[in-house]
Amino acid sequence: MSISRRKFLQGSAIASVAVGVSSATATELFSPVKRIPHASHFGAFYADVQDGKIVGIVPHESDKRPGSFTQALVDRNYSNSRIKYPYVRKSYLEGKAGNNELRGNDEFVRVSWDEALELVAKEIKATPKENIYNGSYSGWSHPGRLNSCPTLGGKFFNIVKKGAVGTAGEYSNGAAGPTNPEIMGDMEVYSLQTSHEEMLANTEVYVMWGADLFKTNKIDYGVANRKNDDYYVKYKKSGMKFISIDPIKTETAKMFDAECIYIRPNTDVAFMLGMMNYLYSSKKYDKKFIETHTDGFDKFLPYLLGKSDGIPKTPEWAEKITEIPASKIRELADLFVSKRTFLAGNWAMQRAQHGEQADWGIITLASMIGQVGLPGGGFGFSMHYAGNGQAAAGKSGPGGFSQGRNKVKVAIPASRISETLLNPGRKIDFKGHKMTLPKIDLMYIGGANIVGHHPDTNELIKALKTLKTFVVQEPWWTPTAKMADIVLPATTTLERDDIGMGGSYSGDYVYAMRKVVETPYEAKDDYEIYSLLAKKFGNKKYNKFTGKKTKMEHLKEFYSKSDAAKQKNFDEFWKDGFVKFEIPEEAYKFVRHSAFRKDPVKNPLKTISGKIQIFSEKFAGFDYKDFKGHVTWFEPAEFLGSKEVKDYPLHMVSPHPTYRIHSQLDNTWITNLYKVKGREPVRINPEDAKKFGVKNGDLVEVYNKRGKILAGAVVTKDIRPGVVAIEEGAWYSPENISEVGSRCNSGHCNILTSSRPSSQMAQATSANTTLVAIKKAEGTIGANQAYSMPKTSKI
Repeated sequence: MSISRRKFLQGSAIASVAVGVSSATATELFSPVKRIPHASHFGAFYADVQDGKIVGIVPHESDKRPGSFTQALVDRNYSNSRIKYPYVRKSYLEGKAGNNELRGNDEFVRVSWDEALELVAKEIKATPKENIYNGSYSGWSHPGRLNSCPTLGGKFFNIVKKGAVGTAGEYSNGAAGPTNPEIMGDMEVYSLQTSHEEMLANTEVYVMWGADLFKTNKIDYGVANRKNDDYYVKYKKSGMKFISIDPIKTETAKMFDAECIYIRPNTDVAFMLGMMNYLYSSKKYDKKFIETHTDGFDKFLPYLLGKSDGIPKTPEWAEKITEIPASKIRELADLFVSKRTFLAGNWAMQRAQHGEQADWGIITLASMIGQVGLPGGGFGFSMHYAGNGQAAAGKSGPGGFSQGRNKVKVAIPASRISETLLNPGRKIDFKGHKMTLPKIDLMYIGGANIVGHHPDTNELIKALKTLKTFVVQEPWWTPTAKMADIVLPATTTLERDDIGMGGSYSGDYVYAMRKVVETPYEAKDDYEIYSLLAKKFGNKKYNKFTGKKTKMEHLKEFYSKSDAAKQKNFDEFWKDGFVKFEIPEEAYKFVRHSAFRKDPVKNPLKTISGKIQIFSEKFAGFDYKDFKGHVTWFEPAEFLGSKEVKDYPLHMVSPHPTYRIHSQLDNTWITNLYKVKGREPVRINPEDAKKFGVKNGDLVEVYNKRGKILAGAVVTKDIRPGVVAIEEGAWYSPENISEVGSRCNSGHCNILTSSRPSSQMAQATSANTTLVAIKKAEGTIGANQAYSMPKTSKI
């Protein structure tokens, strides 16, 4: 009997969920099943537990489109890649000279918790706070308030050392973060957007400028609800026109039958400027809005018209850069000003060289269109994120820990970690000032995978080998854990109690994240690890860290600070598993920037003029070569119009994963749904596949001057010729760990990305400015070892 691939995968998935569950015995038939509430970035659910084993996952009522993510959490919990005990790298433990060169290529020795904590404490005590980097980055590892590694790490170092070097900015919006507040008085990338109800009632043209709404709204920084999927059905039936400006035909573009504009990567700003030039020259722009709601347009105009540099930014000029016909540029500009148009930006465009210009360009274009603050019009940079567009309950969520005061004032820009480790003392420009990169001797990372998310992995590995001590606190043997000197095993989300809230914008649920199962190993909660480590600095520090409270007392206190406590007492909440807030009717009528549009004098923006800054005197005063006082087109070092295409003829983009949160879940059965021969897929257009001798399903080598990786070819017309796409987050796995720059056998795209900064101003990541070449893989290819344990032993 034949069976379809779809049914086979469904069957494999179901089988994988039942980890550790044997065939039912007569005894098991009488064993009770407990249903325990929990929540995650992937959604809220109930875990059915029998005899201490998870036998099923049941979606919570708030998850409107449950999928495979939450099911895969069970497989991840019992993965062979779990860190079961505390470990120390052998040559580090032995104190061998030059042992740091063996980092990532050494045996690990199992030690007791007391030995591991004593060793960590000893190194922290011996290292000045100015030479310690607290690299516990962001909160994507866990949505709970108690076990938040960034918060716990900050609090710990502020108590025991009076601080440590931290991180400035972020990877997600590192270029937009320091730019947009000067222009709009707000970062905009995390702000509540116009409600879906108002969009559905008023929007005529919805422009998805690199925004893949369906894919990226599956997850949440808090607890995902996937309520947006219900709205997408309504959008599909609404009759509004959708346009996708993207080198990839996304699932969202297909769902909405969008008109696809396959732009050259990294040329969007030239496209925007071409439209702006046309709107001004044709007098079709909203002159009144520019005069009443913006500042500095007169100082931007000479550049737009070419009077300051001799290059008018006409549609014909833009066509040469973007390869979008000038006639199409004019046609779209005419459409945008004649219809109620919403420009949905994204975060990927600003993760590129000169990424600061992307949002500024959309804001300036939207200002010339003149619909900012109108229902269904204007712009937004987070319609693709965490359920944005959903009406907000407007209630307060659970509290959390205060980190206290950090007396170390130096913070490393997120994308500059490798540069800092390799070049201590170097002076760089940053946000209008000079900063000196600190010397880092000890790095401590909890709940983050720096080898996964940092650009130019080979450079990073070289940089990590300069450290004297590298501590990693993590549930799994991630590529980062394998590079550590001391490894502290943390529990998973399913093995501890916590409290969370979701969605990030609707804010209509508070969740009890109750412990589902006991850890079968020696792992400890993140909170407990930091607490025990604080104790190594004396009872006074320990008591200050814990507040002399138990974990449950902290959870009760956090809960008491939320509006949920007004509806249920803690015991009821903990038993039921959630509190639901009603969303007020007026929330469904929210329109972003409507008050500012109505009266910019009474409702000014938090900018220097109170208006949208088309031109910024502050930014102009920085006098940077790669960042000016208005939106500007700068040619990237690597793009399809540069000289490097001779050697590396393809532009690689690295979108957010379809089946992961960055590197999370890469070590689960869910990879069976999409990996090609166990490697990360690389999407390539049929024209390019034929040109480079690649067939669908082939293992290929993707390479450039920074490194090389193996990937599985997916030949598809859904990507522009000249462009390949490899989703970020595959676990790094060198074929030969002893070889510098060894080919990655897993398809980790950051081997290929550049660590060059976006500009002197933001010093952000430019991962999407990457050229590569491709060829069919040759020779003997071993198994992908990304998810295997390193060699370990006992003392």
